[in-house]
Amino acid sequence: MALVIGGVTADTGMTKAIFDQFDALLSPPLQKAVDDAKDADVRDAAQKALDAARDGWKKLAFAIATGVVQHLVANLEVAGVQTSGTVTATVQGQVATAVGVLFKQSNDGTGRVA
Repeated sequence: MALVIGGVTADTGMTKAIFDQFDALLSPPLQKAVDDAKDADVRDAAQKALDAARDGWKKLAFAIATGVVQHLVANLEVAGVQTSGTVTATVQGQVATAVGVLFKQSNDGTGRVA
């Protein structure tokens, strides 16, 4: 899985995932105020408050996603990964195949995640 930050509109990537959680957890009381409003002016004010809150949650989600992804990309090191497969190489018209080759990850630094 790629580490995709997303954007300030919270419609993609980690930003969307974080915003969706904020919205699910924090919007019900504000939505209830909109739904329960008897007066049009009160309903409009409650809707504006909900919209403003959601705009703030989107920005907060973007800030969190940006910090998390940038930190992971800069500092996370993946170690101990190995796989096996077949290697075919052609050198000056000669073809050689090696079956069952074991590949081991040998990262010697940090920030090797993409």
